[in-house]
Amino acid sequence: MNDMKKRVFAALLAAAMTLPAFACGEKISSGDDTSNESSVSQDESSAENSEGSESAEESGDSSKSDDSSSKSADSKSADSEENLIIDSNGGRNTKLTFETPENVDEEDSIVSTVRADDGKIYVVKTDINGAAVTEAGGSAATELYTGPTNAAEYEKGYTPGIKTYQAYWLDISEQKDFVFDGNLLEFEVTVNENTPDGVYPIEVYFADLSNYSANTDENASKLNNVKFRPGYVCVNKDKPEVEALGTDMTLTPDTVTAKPGETVRMNLRVDNNPGIVAFVIRMHYDNNAMTISKGGAGSDLGELASLTARTLD
Repeated sequence: MNDMKKRVFAALLAAAMTLPAFACGEKISSGDDTSNESSVSQDESSAENSEGSESAEESGDSSKSDDSSSKSADSKSADSEENLIIDSNGGRNTKLTFETPENVDEEDSIVSTVRADDGKIYVVKTDINGAAVTEAGGSAATELYTGPTNAAEYEKGYTPGIKTYQAYWLDISEQKDFVFDGNLLEFEVTVNENTPDGVYPIEVYFADLSNYSANTDENASKLNNVKFRPGYVCVNKDKPEVEALGTDMTLTPDTVTAKPGETVRMNLRVDNNPGIVAFVIRMHYDNNAMTISKGGAGSDLGELASLTARTLD
């Protein structure tokens, strides 16, 4: 498991296995020292009173600062608790949540390619800063691509975009693994009105999964070596073949057909699942062609993990 997965995994397990540990800071105020030495002169006493007054004002300012910090901490705690459920066993479970994160550490990006009229596959050319290079006429410049590809097909001159959609969830209410093959997640995809004909991939590129034993049992290798197969949204194009399923735990989005402006519902399927209680899953999709509008638990996850899994309907 690489460092990033370890950090995500540690966060999930910390949420799962610890008791609530949020507390507001207590303000501790010491009593006023009213004792004075009998030898202190009236002037010295006045000076001390003046200093005491300034100290009291500073203490008051500090108290206000503490109040502000406490309110800020309460607000942050409320935000962090929003998606949590405490089950009957005291477990801290995270509701199934979908989001489009602004910044994520993306390890393995899918390669956006263009199949040209000559039948060869080209990739958009980028400069040293990673920005797309354009031709004199404004169209995207491409170069021959010979690396691994999902063989997505686009109209000539089309420039794809890549966006991330993320789901995360934890449920230890049953104190055992959820073992099933089938629909893990469900989401809706709306094809943009101006999307040209083509085959547009949706592919899981990152998955961190955990079971109740914290991946220390014989199933750890399966959970730490999940395979991904791409799914596709085909706009007025035939569906491509999806590679055969092997024996590894595998995540596969549906392959569907859709027309510009149409909204379709898709599943993310899991196969050869040895049992899970938590996951973080990220998918890439072409946001110049489509929008993922909302998501929920797949029919199989929603049936088994009803405490924290939320279905679309």
